[in-house]
Amino acid sequence: MTEKEKAQYRPVEELKAVIASLNGKKYTLDCGHHITFGYFLGNDITILNGKEPKIICSDCGS
Repeated sequence: MTEKEKAQYRPVEELKAVIASLNGKKYTLDCGHHITFGYFLGNDITILNGKEPKIICSDCGS
């Protein structure tokens, strides 16, 4: 990867800030399971990147 290509990527801290802004919010995932962000017993999620991203729990993602 060239330096120009590397410069196009943003730091992971920005992504963590987006996720932190979801704390306490509850969602139904594409797989039908549920997540509460920031809850210690909440599901882990898998984001399937593509034209139409799909967000599923890690149990359904394996």
